[in-house]
Amino acid sequence: MDSADMILITGATGFLGGATVVQAIQAGLAPRLLLLVRAQDPAQGMDRLQVQLKRLGAGDRELAQLRLSQILCGDLSALDGIAADPRLQRVSTVIHCAALATFANHPALETTNVDGTLALAAMMQGRPRLRRFLYIGTAMACGTHSASDHSIPEIANLSLAQEDHLVPYTRSKAIGERLLRQRFPQLPLVVLRPSIVVGHTKLGCTPSQSIFWVFMAWQKLGALTAAMHDKIDVVPVDWCAGAILHLALKDKLAQPVFHLSAGTQSSRSFRQIDSALAAAGMGNVCGREYEQIEVGKIDLLLPRIKIRIPDCSPRLLMRALKLYGEFAKLNYVFCNKNLLAEGVPSAPPFTDYIGLCATSTRHIPIGEQMKWDFK
Repeated sequence: MDSADMILITGATGFLGGATVVQAIQAGLAPRLLLLVRAQDPAQGMDRLQVQLKRLGAGDRELAQLRLSQILCGDLSALDGIAADPRLQRVSTVIHCAALATFANHPALETTNVDGTLALAAMMQGRPRLRRFLYIGTAMACGTHSASDHSIPEIANLSLAQEDHLVPYTRSKAIGERLLRQRFPQLPLVVLRPSIVVGHTKLGCTPSQSIFWVFMAWQKLGALTAAMHDKIDVVPVDWCAGAILHLALKDKLAQPVFHLSAGTQSSRSFRQIDSALAAAGMGNVCGREYEQIEVGKIDLLLPRIKIRIPDCSPRLLMRALKLYGEFAKLNYVFCNKNLLAEGVPSAPPFTDYIGLCATSTRHIPIGEQMKWDFK
């Protein structure tokens, strides 16, 4: 990458996008960043950005490296107003992290995740310096009928059938990915699919409580829709951000699709996760068995929920556990052969930093934590 080239990052005020910006600053790339932020003016955009970057561990010296001239005020739904911005001519790499990431059936899901993605690609295609367009999807966009042995390969084609997706979010990301290939065949597209992003290896869940609360809910209830020996593929946001930057900056990539996943190396079983929580002082003695319950029988947990998790809406929690219970019983591990071949180190196992996640959320009610995933 030439020193005059710029890296355009969308979603910088979000969890993964913000973590990627922090990693980029720490890697000495601050002067090359161009950050798309929803704001009325660069000053407001910088204010929003700094709040999120501080939450993700950026210090004052790191934040001071960013300039107002690096804020590109815009929204994925209205890019026409910035398409002529001369700074875009210097962009060599796009890291498209922006998305509406919610498991609720939000009316703007496809508008943001599909239409916005296509608008960004249309704005950037054909730019003289553009050498790589990284689309950050999700590994769960593979759907529910992807592998009989629970091992999901890094393949390009994803099902778009509604019945293959547990939530509209994963389908919207699959549609965006498919249409990018179909409508922009000349775009230097690389697809990165993070698996289940939970917490931060140094900050725990202080930046975001997304998804971690589900493990705590199962633990408190002593029930689970999967078997204790089943595995779950979880990665920390800071490792994920580092992998994104590595792939963004590498001169050549051997493959067009990568899982940013724990894979067989770092995925952990629910029994290992429960033991790590117990070792962190959360819950009961290591080695206990959870009750394995069918998704359709989660309503039977209502009395237990009222007693053990009294700080949230029981009906809302049951609906959420049914949804996450469907994901848990898939027992997916996302193969990351392509990723490791590019020199990205294996992800730290969830059990290595789960104690920090537990400590950082100890005094936050599960009902509050759930808001991260049901916007």
